[in-house]
Amino acid sequence: MGSEKHLNIISFDIPYPANYGGVIDVYYRIKALSDSGINIHLHCFKYGRDESEQLKKICKKVYYYHRSKSVTNQLSFLPFIVKSRKSSSLLANLRSNNYPVLFEGIHCCSYLNHPALKNRVKVVRAHNIEHHYYKELSIKSNSVIERIYYRIEAAKLKNFEKVYNHADYIASISKNDRNYFQDKYGNTFLLLPGHQNNKAKSLAGQGNFILFHGNLSVEENEEAALFIVIEIASKIDFRFYIAGMNPSDFLKESIRKCGNVFLIENPGADEMQQLIRSAHINLLPTFQSTGFKLKLLNSLYNGRFCLGTPQLTDGTGLQSLVEVAFNNQDFIKKIDKLLQIDFTNEMIQNRKMVLKYFDNRQIISVLIDKLYV
Repeated sequence: MGSEKHLNIISFDIPYPANYGGVIDVYYRIKALSDSGINIHLHCFKYGRDESEQLKKICKKVYYYHRSKSVTNQLSFLPFIVKSRKSSSLLANLRSNNYPVLFEGIHCCSYLNHPALKNRVKVVRAHNIEHHYYKELSIKSNSVIERIYYRIEAAKLKNFEKVYNHADYIASISKNDRNYFQDKYGNTFLLLPGHQNNKAKSLAGQGNFILFHGNLSVEENEEAALFIVIEIASKIDFRFYIAGMNPSDFLKESIRKCGNVFLIENPGADEMQQLIRSAHINLLPTFQSTGFKLKLLNSLYNGRFCLGTPQLTDGTGLQSLVEVAFNNQDFIKKIDKLLQIDFTNEMIQNRKMVLKYFDNRQIISVLIDKLYV
């Protein structure tokens, strides 16, 4: 390999623009690796997002592959999210060099156990325990067809996860996930998520609204937004904003009925950051403990008070920075309390002390040590 370091990264989606949780983690990891002098050979699956000029600036090569969403892929023993990302062109491109491979998620692991890659250093970035996530989706979905799909996919993912035995290392996103993967497969280390923040920019004082933000087309986020509109905002005399991508008509109608809640549909990145900074409280209820909520990290770097459910901080090491509510009444009580107080400079300094462990350069050094032993 010489003095130059090269790395293949297989991404489940085109990771730019970095405007939702999974691709934020991927893009800022690529950027940190590139800034460290590593030549990135990026392999992306393409479905619904455009090829990116920005990725060419930070990668040595960028390859794109069609993700086949054909219904026949549902009939495979492989999980649909894996089978739809199986590409002979990808395997040929991986075989054309002898560099380590970073698989971004179980989605990209169709060739993890391929004999042609047997002697490579192979690291899987486990974004969460995917079969747990799909099981939760099957419970929460209102559609019978979706419930069946999620349940079948969860079973397939649980069975397919054995492929992790062929990885040299598993890079887990949270302490809870690390414990799970270490118990099952060994060779697991904690790799905190990549993110867009270099330093804490929270403002002292008070804001005049409460914010919930997220990709509103994701069921989990819509569930949280509806919970806020129906159970929380309707009982508090204060302004609430719900901001995010592609809200459903049902969510729009629910917001219209609540006089103190306002929808900000598809805000740009700068507008979203300004909303996070200006809010008095970033409200972050989540009802699943899977993975790591990157919007929590972004809210801590840029916002004032953060209030969420216990699942939000589970296994993240960020518990000391977040107010926690256990039920509807608890949310209302905590909001009433936080509206009476300023966010202080002392609180900002305390945040900086905890967030120093989330520095991208420090995070990436752990991964580099595993890739180039």
